[in-house]
Amino acid sequence: MNGNTHATLDPQVAELLAKLHAAGTLTLGTTLSAGEKIAAVRARMTSIAQLGFPPEPIGMREAFIPGAPGKLMTRVYIPQRELALPAPALLYCHGGGFVAGSLDNYDTALAALANRAACLVVSVAYRLAPEHPYPAANEDVWAALQWLSRTTEINVDPRRIAVGGDSAGGLLAAWVAQKARTEGLPLSMQVLLYPNLDTTVSSKSWQELGTGTYGLRRDDMLDWYDAYLPPGIDRTDPQVSPAYATDLAGLAPALIITAEFDPLRDEGNAYAARLRDAGVPIDHYCWPGMIHGLLLVAGVLDAGTVLVQRVSDGLRSAFHR
Repeated sequence: MNGNTHATLDPQVAELLAKLHAAGTLTLGTTLSAGEKIAAVRARMTSIAQLGFPPEPIGMREAFIPGAPGKLMTRVYIPQRELALPAPALLYCHGGGFVAGSLDNYDTALAALANRAACLVVSVAYRLAPEHPYPAANEDVWAALQWLSRTTEINVDPRRIAVGGDSAGGLLAAWVAQKARTEGLPLSMQVLLYPNLDTTVSSKSWQELGTGTYGLRRDDMLDWYDAYLPPGIDRTDPQVSPAYATDLAGLAPALIITAEFDPLRDEGNAYAARLRDAGVPIDHYCWPGMIHGLLLVAGVLDAGTVLVQRVSDGLRSAFHR
């Protein structure tokens, strides 16, 4: 399904948004300094993450890997069920507008995903802006993918590696999938959940939906991009905005989830269409009645359980082709 064909919010989404607006959770405040706004959005994301997937048993360990900052932290989720070794693995990039988000925010969601997909999930703590502007996050994600494809520290099958991410992490996953193709590093799949793909913030859906009513404000996104991207950078450079890549042929098969009431909808939908036109195998679903950030609030929306299962099913299929 593509485009905005429904006009009604999912009832659970409407209830959630009403509660978050009433609590002031979605309001950053216009009188805050730039630094205070960053601190506020980080706190907001941690608060919203409390609405995430219920905890469930999972094996977990941390691995510090070589990276540009010296040591880069990753968290490895090991499913409860016995794995056939060497195991398939998903490298996951969390969301947060490039200025927020953490490994802890995604613990329960990634545990659920690892258990259902029967694969290792490796979450990377890439550096955040404004302390570490572009290309720090890109460097960290690429370093993590290289490590995952070569490591003997965890028993990974290098022929069965996928990349994924949501929101800003979706941009990083899309970019690293493009780089992996260029560098000859094969991937089983790319999972892009309501991804940022175009840092110009110029789509029709940003204009129509980016008022804050549905959780995201276009002005806030512009502030986060200003913190993330150096002044004067070309925001249509494919290294910055994967949507502007001209050659998509040969990329890893894709699962792309967009949402009807998400300001990022149009850039995700357009990228899915271009991948299909380039001959890339793709499963794309634009979720009626849904908003941005579904994975982070999966504990209070029935659709969150469906999302985790849908991604898990896609990964299982990709890993066993």
